[in-house]
Amino acid sequence: MEIKINRCIEGAKAAEGITVVIDVFRASNTIVTLLSGGAACILPIGGLEEAFRLKKENPNQLLFGERGGLPPDGFDFGNSPVQTTNLDVKGKEVILTTSAGSQGIVNAKNADEILIGCFINAQSIVTYLKAKNPKTVTLLAIGNNAIESATEDEECAKYIKSQLEGIPVNLDFVREVILKSKGADRLRRLNQEDDLEFCMQLDTYNVLPRFDQKSEKITNLLECI
Repeated sequence: MEIKINRCIEGAKAAEGITVVIDVFRASNTIVTLLSGGAACILPIGGLEEAFRLKKENPNQLLFGERGGLPPDGFDFGNSPVQTTNLDVKGKEVILTTSAGSQGIVNAKNADEILIGCFINAQSIVTYLKAKNPKTVTLLAIGNNAIESATEDEECAKYIKSQLEGIPVNLDFVREVILKSKGADRLRRLNQEDDLEFCMQLDTYNVLPRFDQKSEKITNLLECI
């Protein structure tokens, strides 16, 4: 198994094999919590215009997402995993557009399979990849606005890679590094410390989000196994 770590939009476009899109702050966590809460599926959308069009055509769908860390006017909810855990989303279809995570998903067009991962479902990702044992794995650390590397995404990618390779990781050190990062400071400035702490949890959800490139929907693969 060759394990690559790619970054940002260009890294998404170059991703191959089984690709894991990693957006720790916060799209990956929001996707995991939506599926854990019973959402039927998630439609990741790149642009705001398309997201609003879909919402207009399908008013029963919930519109989640952010720009600049906050939900645009007209959205039902933001990109907060903590908020999501308190919502009734069972059976709902969700439209999701974010500055980074959804961009990585829709741009990984050359991947054989697309998964969404973060710390809270890292073990589910690792178990699946070990069982599949693909020739190539791309860990896509999508970064800040999908244009510059983000410490939290890099550290999560390195953690998953280490788990696949059987290399021990000092999680206290990883946590310390992330809490000092620009991404963590940004969440604090936005008064989103609850999401910061939530996203730092490890293996709290047994959820395996997979993006189907034909239907363009994310579902929980573990419900299909």
